Amino acid sequence: MDIIRVRHITKAVTWRVVASATTFALAFFIFKDDPNAGGKATLVATIEAGLKLIFYYYHERFWFGFKTTATRKRHLLKSITWRAIATLTTFVITILIFREHPNATEKAGAVALAEVFLKMLIYYIHEEVWYKVNWGLDDRKPRD
Repeated sequence: MDIIRVRHITKAVTWRVVASATTFALAFFIFKDDPNAGGKATLVATIEAGLKLIFYYYHERFWFGFKTTATRKRHLLKSITWRAIATLTTFVITILIFREHPNATEKAGAVALAEVFLKMLIYYIHEEVWYKVNWGLDDRKPRD
């Protein structure tokens, strides 16, 4: 396996740990009136960790295919496309896990909405940090 693929896998894992912990906290807090909120929030975070790790890897490979100079605008566009994929995934998983809760759809929507703003910020920071890590990138052009 080449170094750039290892970089993408490592980047995906670091993001997934931070993002799944955030999803767990949001689901637990928003569904706190559910008698098994902790167990269900753990299940949501676990399922999404596996699915989103795969989705993120392919998202990263897709964006890597664009051989353009890295800019803050590019990082913002990557953040937006990833957030759309990730939020929809979280929404669907949360509804499925908490389906017996009387307000499952509304509360799953609240989890997804909170993720949009919170994780967009966290993802942008993650991109900026990883941009500073040159591991696996031999010919990167300086950004503006």
